[in-house]
Order: sequence, then C-alpha cells, then structure tokens
Amino acid sequence: LVNHSHAHLHADLIFGLPGETLESFGEGFDRLYALGADEIQLGVLKRLRGTPIARHSEKYGMIYDAQAPYTVQQTGAVDAATMQGFTRLARYWDLLANSGRFKQSLPLLLAGPSPFAAFLAFSDWLWRSTGKTHEFALEKLVDLLFDHLTTVRGLNDDAVRATLLVDYRASGARGRPQCLAEVL
Repeated sequence: LVNHSHAHLHADLIFGLPGETLESFGEGFDRLYALGADEIQLGVLKRLRGTPIARHSEKYGMIYDAQAPYTVQQTGAVDAATMQGFTRLARYWDLLANSGRFKQSLPLLLAGPSPFAAFLAFSDWLWRSTGKTHEFALEKLVDLLFDHLTTVRGLNDDAVRATLLVDYRASGARGRPQCLAEVL
C-alpha cells in the first residue's frame, strides 16, 4: 500500500495482548515503522463486554480495570508499572509523531537500531523530567525535544536547532521556544 497507492496508511498497534512483552511489542513497532505508515496509533488492550479476549484472562494473568472501557492494567508478562509507562509513551507519541508537527525532527529522535527503544528512552526521560503527560505547549515540547536530543543523545546543537526550526515554522506557531529564540 505504501509503495503502490496514494492511500493514507493509518495503523493501530495494541499493547497488552496475551503473552506479549514490551520487547515483542517494540519489535512489531519497529517493523511497522520501517514500512512507512503515515500514522501509527498506539493503544492499550481493552476488554469489551462479550468479546472473546476474556477467555484468555486467567491463563495469561490479565487484570483489567473494573470500570469501562476495562483497560488491561497488567498481564502475566507485563507488570502494572510497565503498563503505566506504555500509556505515557502512547500519549507522548500522539504529541510528537501523530501531531504532524515534528516531521523533520522525529527521525532524529527515532534514529538507531530500534525506533521504539529510542522513543521509549525519550518517554522515560520526559516523564522523569516533567512528571506530566498533558499541558505541553508546542514551545515547551520544542525545548524539551532539543534538550533530549542534545544533552541525552549528544547530537549537535546547531543541527538539532536547524531541524526544529523547520518544524516550528511549518507549524505556523508564533511563540518563541527558548532553544530557537536567537534564530526566530
């Protein structure tokens, strides 16, 4: 579809399937990312009433939220802390990748042998740095991404700044991220 059509390719990946680990999910993410999907939506498994997934609950240690939509909280292969970390990662993925605001900068962030591992490291760093998953102004995201790419990943400040500038200008935003103040 990517190579032979003009279709917008939107793919959903669901974390928390019976027997799945964070590592096996990451391998699937990396394969899908390499295919060039236009958008990858990340979600956590939900046990909707009447669906056959319930028959796997005991065998795979599936524990679901007691309230609808009955999101999986942990499995025999994934503890609750990892599941919460993935939920944060999915939120950050929406802010950076699916927003379309970081088209040039995202490849810098995902560079390396595993795009998923690179984004997971960013997600963990972002959570430790801010303790937030919401209320990120675009300018704050630009500065945080700059900090991560330059201080944690060790990329060249000027190269990262130039790439972020392209993305920021393309977004049409009118603010002034600190890392771009001298070039805006």
